[in-house]
Amino acid sequence: MNEPAPSLKKYIFAWLGLLGLTLLTTLIAFVNLGVWSTVIEIGIATIMASMVAGFLMHAFYETRLIQIVIATALIWFLIMMTLTLGDYMTRGWLPFPGK
Repeated sequence: MNEPAPSLKKYIFAWLGLLGLTLLTTLIAFVNLGVWSTVIEIGIATIMASMVAGFLMHAFYETRLIQIVIATALIWFLIMMTLTLGDYMTRGWLPFPGK
């Protein structure tokens, strides 16, 4: 297969970006932002996972079929998390005896 080879500059920028986001996550852990600390850190973790998948696992350089498979897996994951969260949040709504 003829794949475009990513340059060393892209790897260095991805590595520096991951290091910077790791530092930012660590610094946010020392600041009390209440509920927003978790929300911000999950957002940063999502960005870091996207960078790892895109640059280091070469998802950006794959064929369209592989990109569709990755997008489908991501959508399926989001569906499952939404259903799980919906179940967890509504467990106390109905008054069952013995609960």
